[in-house]
Amino acid sequence: MKKVISIAVAVLLIALSVMPAFAESVTSPKATTANYVIYIDEDAEGGKVVYDFETSVGEDGKQTVVIHGVPNEGYEFSSWTIDGDYVPSGSLSDADLELVIAGDIKVHPVFVKAGEPATKAPDQPKQTDDSSKSPKTGTDTAVPYVVVTLAVVALAAVVFTAKRRAK
Repeated sequence: MKKVISIAVAVLLIALSVMPAFAESVTSPKATTANYVIYIDEDAEGGKVVYDFETSVGEDGKQTVVIHGVPNEGYEFSSWTIDGDYVPSGSLSDADLELVIAGDIKVHPVFVKAGEPATKAPDQPKQTDDSSKSPKTGTDTAVPYVVVTLAVVALAAVVFTAKRRAK
């Protein structure tokens, strides 16, 4: 009887370790048509900003914006100063720049007179992956390993007990 119970417990532990019993459900954000606000510095000396943007926010809550620094005659584009939650797809010293934004942003272009040295572009923000598209497989990665180890120990105990009784 003990042998049957030990085998049943071992099989149950193995089954639990391969089932998605530890998975956490994740709710994906819904797409929306609300656009974020892009504040443009209209007082930029030496040029202006023209921009294009996607008309909807993606499932990840982000929107793509393309900004263009257009210098006036006698000026050259130098760099961008941008405040807000964004990830650039190029350097902040590029006149044409694609941004992925997750909120309102403030854009200030920097232009210099032609022939003058360009100012140094500010450092780009650090990019972090905070995506929640994949389900988390538990609170601790050790849990499945502990369950599998217990199943192996239980099976070893059954084999050891069965051999001992057979003698």
